[in-house]
Amino acid sequence: MTSFSIRLNPMQLSQLGAFLNIHGRMHNNQKDLYFLEWLGLPEAADTLKHTLSAAIQRQTVCCLGAHLLPNAAQAAGYSAAAQAFLQGKPPLPHLSGMVSEAQLSFALQHTQSTLPPSASRPDTLARLLCALDAVLPQLFTAQMSDAPKCVWLGEPDGDAQLLLSTLPYLGCDIAVVRPAGKQPLFAEAAARQGVTDAAFCAQAFLSALVPPTAAAPCTAAAPSARPALKLPPHPRRTPSPAPRAASPAPPPIASAAPKPRVSIQRPTAVPPAGQTTARAPLDYETLAGFSTSVVMIDVLDDFGEVQSSGSGVVLAAGGIIMTNFHVVGRGNRYAVHLENSDAVFETDQLLKYHPDFDLALLRLSGCNVPPIPLYQGAALVRGQSVFAIGSPLGLFNSVSDGIISGFREIEHKKMIQFTAPTSAGSSGGALLDRYGNLIGIVTSGFRDAQNINLAVSYEVIRQFARGFLSE
Repeated sequence: MTSFSIRLNPMQLSQLGAFLNIHGRMHNNQKDLYFLEWLGLPEAADTLKHTLSAAIQRQTVCCLGAHLLPNAAQAAGYSAAAQAFLQGKPPLPHLSGMVSEAQLSFALQHTQSTLPPSASRPDTLARLLCALDAVLPQLFTAQMSDAPKCVWLGEPDGDAQLLLSTLPYLGCDIAVVRPAGKQPLFAEAAARQGVTDAAFCAQAFLSALVPPTAAAPCTAAAPSARPALKLPPHPRRTPSPAPRAASPAPPPIASAAPKPRVSIQRPTAVPPAGQTTARAPLDYETLAGFSTSVVMIDVLDDFGEVQSSGSGVVLAAGGIIMTNFHVVGRGNRYAVHLENSDAVFETDQLLKYHPDFDLALLRLSGCNVPPIPLYQGAALVRGQSVFAIGSPLGLFNSVSDGIISGFREIEHKKMIQFTAPTSAGSSGGALLDRYGNLIGIVTSGFRDAQNINLAVSYEVIRQFARGFLSE
């Protein structure tokens, strides 16, 4: 039987919005899985309603509830399927288009091994199979087939707990939102993730959010293609000297920790404007030290050849790298170059993207580079000094300085206009204030103008990356 394993909660998520947007990938039959349990609301009530309703409408999450669980008569009809499984036969062959026979058997065997000795295995398995038969068609739709997600609102009973404990082994991400003041049901997930206990959460609110009789169904839909992009041209760059063999078939992706591990020493960002501090702005030599947290990203084709290049910024611990969507949007495999390391590290973990914001998040597993803190001070002002770091024309981590020359709103997106010189390849790089705080992601410039460059504002970055930031 095919080996299948999970890596539980590889990143610490604090908000439901982050859970709904993160994309847990499969690598060599290992699934990055999120199994979260909140006691109390993970977000403000209005925010949670809006976030969850929008996700249900987009059919990117399925809301589960007691109305989906089988009654005794329904479960009795699955006794034969339970007996078939106990005799080593496929229990629900008609589900083969959603999950493989090996994966379903793996999940059921795991669940069976956790049942107490007093449990009637055939009856319990019959109820579980009946529930799976009802739930899986809603989870494994065309829209969610590669990363099915479900949210359970309210207090799950014994059968629901059994279902929720089984779904992760079918590759499903699970979020359980229960009333505050309860004890964690899923001890392993709670121990690794930690439990957020909001001061407010009532069963009445959970019932009103998605009533059992009006839970939105997750029906099958055609997969949504990425929108067509009008991308600025990127120079074709010679691949890194690091050996990368091309072959007729795509080589396997291996995300590895940088080796040798790079010991990075650079200054901590000074408190932003609006906070009391006696420290002076950093000099340019010190600011250049932040380049250790700026990377160069090569977009690879299916044969490992470099198609285009851009920049990225380590935004959060765990190798979370922010860049522009137009840098990574046409690829699905990326080679990441780190300063102070001659190695080239590949990843295919595109966690989240937003074409309208022109932002995307990648994850480079094993990367221990310190993140650049996101600005959170008083409003920026025109004329203040800024510092840009990126890889224009493939020239790794070039630095330049300038000033903020204006603030623009382009297609409902807040942008910072600045004068620090940039070129093709700078996209996705860092725009810093004089204290080493990230105030923008460099995104574009005007070819026929001099030093008129734009960066996505820190306000948009915070909105997009909410849930990934430690602040």
